[in-house]
Amino acid sequence: MRCILAENPSVALDIARTLGTPQKQDGYVTVGSDTITWAYGHLATLASPEQYDPAWKTWAWATLPMLPTRFQLAPIAKTTPHLHKVLALLRQADRIVCATDADREGELIFRYIYALAGVQKPVDRLWLSENTATAIRTALGAMKPATAYNALAQAAQARAQADWLIGLNATRAVSLRHGEPGQPLSVGRVQTPTLKLIVDRDLAIAAFQPVPYWQVRVLFQAAAGEYSGIWHGTAREHPHWIATAAQAQALAAQLPPGTPGRIERIDTKTVTIAPPLFFNLNDLQKEANRRLGLTAQQTLDAVQSLYDQHLTSYPRTEARVITPDVAKTVAGRLRGLTIGTPALMAESQATLRQRLPRVVNAAAVAQAGHYAIIPTGQVPPASLSLRDQAVYDLIARRFLAALLPPGQDARTTLWTQAAGARFKTTGTVVLTPGWRAALTPEDTGSGKNGQSGSLGETEDTGDNDTNGEHGKNPDEAADQESAAVLPPGLQPGDPVSVVDTTVDAKKTPPPSRFTDAGLLTLMEKYGLGTPATRARILEVLLARDYVRREKKRLISTDKARQLLQVLPETLQSPDLTRAWETRLEAIAQGSEDPRHFLTDIRQLTQEVVDTTRQHPAGTMAPSVTDWGPCPVCHQGQIRENAKGWGCSRWKEGCRFMIWKTIAGKRLTATQVKTLLAGKPTGVLKGFQSKAGKAFDAQLTLDGDRIAFVFAPRP
Repeated sequence: MRCILAENPSVALDIARTLGTPQKQDGYVTVGSDTITWAYGHLATLASPEQYDPAWKTWAWATLPMLPTRFQLAPIAKTTPHLHKVLALLRQADRIVCATDADREGELIFRYIYALAGVQKPVDRLWLSENTATAIRTALGAMKPATAYNALAQAAQARAQADWLIGLNATRAVSLRHGEPGQPLSVGRVQTPTLKLIVDRDLAIAAFQPVPYWQVRVLFQAAAGEYSGIWHGTAREHPHWIATAAQAQALAAQLPPGTPGRIERIDTKTVTIAPPLFFNLNDLQKEANRRLGLTAQQTLDAVQSLYDQHLTSYPRTEARVITPDVAKTVAGRLRGLTIGTPALMAESQATLRQRLPRVVNAAAVAQAGHYAIIPTGQVPPASLSLRDQAVYDLIARRFLAALLPPGQDARTTLWTQAAGARFKTTGTVVLTPGWRAALTPEDTGSGKNGQSGSLGETEDTGDNDTNGEHGKNPDEAADQESAAVLPPGLQPGDPVSVVDTTVDAKKTPPPSRFTDAGLLTLMEKYGLGTPATRARILEVLLARDYVRREKKRLISTDKARQLLQVLPETLQSPDLTRAWETRLEAIAQGSEDPRHFLTDIRQLTQEVVDTTRQHPAGTMAPSVTDWGPCPVCHQGQIRENAKGWGCSRWKEGCRFMIWKTIAGKRLTATQVKTLLAGKPTGVLKGFQSKAGKAFDAQLTLDGDRIAFVFAPRP
């Protein structure tokens, strides 16, 4: 008997249907002599501290650091009954096929289960990038012995053990030194430096001092038509800035209507806009956040659903390209698309041979483990959810765009002279849309913030600003503001006259708050996490009250800022996890011994515990945010804690509390401040009754409790 172990039931059934007609059993299916079963993600994990030593159950300095000489495995409680069924099937099999997800974590899932089975059976590895019948048949015919993936398994095990050592020891040490009883402080190799990125951005915003400046904008009339320009001086930096309002007004006074001028110079250059590559997961999550307002986790859930429905390829990939073998299937995949005009689809097919080489790179795919996220060619069913359909549309349009010719723009800079001053005007004309014809109007920036038809909050928060040093470049902003559709026929030397002059008061913008898209960009840059884990890390920070969401913005809490003040610098730096990932990749490639890596991790664990132990003792300071006085007792102050906002005089008997989550909906800080001010909120969507039904309502403060306010029924 051959036993095939997939990562989840849907993949197991896909494999079974490819092999024949499945016969359903309790916890598995059979097809002929094959038995196909599944995990539910992880069925086993590294044992908890008390399973090594009963003394380790107690959080005490005497037990730190916890350094097991040999790591043990333990079943995950909620899936233990199913695990026993899987173990029995593995023990009965003559041959085993590992069909868990084809990545580092999928390898770990199988190796843990196989280790608990305690068997020595021949194992083959099924490496799937798509769940279509064709892809499964091809993969079944190309299986390798699981031993070929031993280095990948060693990297996965080393990662898990290192996270156990650093995460559990650092969390306990920091909680003992700085936490409050019953409220441990969570520390992690990836989550903590990710949190620092958010905190640093928020601190930069809080410390930001805007610099005021003024601009003079002039509307000119030429024989060919009107256009506007912005005054430009001779300053090397920010030449459009005017230091004072008086100076700006004086310049404007020299430019009354009718003032003559002339076009000094017109510079036009043709710019080629290369098409993008295909999506990897990080890029797709960023695009879905910008275009659709989806969080990173929502996008991952959507693309996983599309993969399970055989509509797109494997989602957790870092590659933006495909292999030569997959390239042979691109023409068929294009024929399955339902987007784009017939002329556009014909153009993609006609130029396919010319366009394919730039998106084919076998070495890059081999390094990532999977090729880019692309459509399989199957037509999406009408029953597809709105979210899944929107994400599929992004993937399909990017797929088509990557296979179309470059676009061409004519970019014009026009200089005008009047009253002894120079004025700059910029303009762009699309000469050839090229690949951009595959995108929707929203993708090309039309409509409000390019966001019409979105699924969630899509307020523009400057996702492109990822360096944390400043907001949008004022010079670039000035060029964008002066950009216009220039009248055709303008020539150097043409006479013009002033129609109108305005003075605009400006100030430099602060750095932008992070969104999922902006944060994912920096996480990728610093090597924080993997495509499979970044969304989960962000959700952990939200769940542990280190970060909150306000629309699309990610904002750190006081708890997060105080935590970073007491943590060892080593745990906050992205350099730590970047170095880890480099070494883990070396282990996966077979060029580093995992034992050397774990020896260094044990030493680092000891250093973290010692450093934390020597830090001045004391709990973290209470929240410093001014939430105002208690609206019930009027004597205490409202303080934020992990579960909500309550009165500081709770020990004296004041039980006023606003819970962070009410009827399944998490409140924002703005909504809480509105309630504390004695005002009702607006109508909020997304509440859920005990019966599971969604409803909308206002919230209001009614005495010492929060009450729902419903709109009158007709």
